[in-house]
Amino acid sequence: MQGTRTPPRNAPTPALAAACRLAAAIGPAAGLGIAAGLGGCAANPEVRAVSARQAGATAEGSTVKVLLELSNPNDAPVELTHWDYSFVVADRTAYSGEWVASLTLPPKSTMQAELPAFLPASFGDASAARWRIGGSLGYRATGKLDKLLYQLGINRLSAGFGTAAEGIAKAPAAKEPATPTAPAPAPASPEPSRGG
Repeated sequence: MQGTRTPPRNAPTPALAAACRLAAAIGPAAGLGIAAGLGGCAANPEVRAVSARQAGATAEGSTVKVLLELSNPNDAPVELTHWDYSFVVADRTAYSGEWVASLTLPPKSTMQAELPAFLPASFGDASAARWRIGGSLGYRATGKLDKLLYQLGINRLSAGFGTAAEGIAKAPAAKEPATPTAPAPAPASPEPSRGG
């Protein structure tokens, strides 16, 4: 089942977008002050839940892979740097953690990414449970000015996200390894007797 998504926050207004273009056009020195005052020029990436599936299980619980759809509304690539998130199942926090994003979203495009989570065995069967994943997504814009501001520690962009869906698919049953069978031996053929 497809999930819901939180609307993007801090999307640049037309005035902010124009100011960002102006800052880039006048160069790093003067543009630095303009961009620092504006708080960043890239619109936040958008995140939507697609699905969740168990990837393995132990007596303590199950490893879960959460599939997300990521969209970049910007005219330039956006580099995702890190995730800080919680995985909530049936209104109970199952997992909280951080993950290195290490992904570049091309301009005006959508792609998918997986985040790991853990579902404790005490949560029981979650195959029909409503779940939510949310937190913050660190990213940086890829323009020259944006990279300079990021390296100076001024432009550390972060977007809050929260998205939900229903049902966690169970891991497929492990197949038992087939025992190899050797081909049946061919019947022995009598050797012709050599007259001697």
